[in-house]
Amino acid sequence: MAFGSLVLAGGFASAVVWQSTRGSVVPWVVQVDKLGEAQVVAPAVADYRPTDPQIAWHLARFIEQVRSIPDDPVIVRQNWLRAYDYTTDRGAISLNDYARLNDPFAKVGKIQIAVEVSSVIRASPDSFRVAWIERRYENGSLASTERWTAILTIVIQQPRDADRLKANPLGVYVNAINWSKELS
Repeated sequence: MAFGSLVLAGGFASAVVWQSTRGSVVPWVVQVDKLGEAQVVAPAVADYRPTDPQIAWHLARFIEQVRSIPDDPVIVRQNWLRAYDYTTDRGAISLNDYARLNDPFAKVGKIQIAVEVSSVIRASPDSFRVAWIERRYENGSLASTERWTAILTIVIQQPRDADRLKANPLGVYVNAINWSKELS
């Protein structure tokens, strides 16, 4: 009896060692709705392509981060740093040029701009058209309302390290930015 238990324990130990050397970790993707309920649960695949609504959500957040100007300089800085997580090197150059010409940090405390993205639609295989409304406040009162449009060219790059995976899990990167105010 004791010998049989020893053989059985040795067999289980060997199986555990064999299984641990295989190192098969399977990540899972859980898609959730607006209420946080799980909609789709499936194993992650290496060649995953984000859907248009997923890309649209990221692009809307990107526009909100770089175009809005809250009253708090810390929030402005955090928004800009997050926005750089969603740009390629070429996209970052565009953001740098915009910041150099319009210096959003100089406007902090003087004006506030609230951004409301109204639509994000695919314009071509690699670009999306984003439309939004900017409400400009001065001294706490609404000073103006403007409509803006952008064409954002994107690339999909799978995250290769833990930091990129945490910052931009779907690998949606803005590669080119072209925005303008709509004429009324």
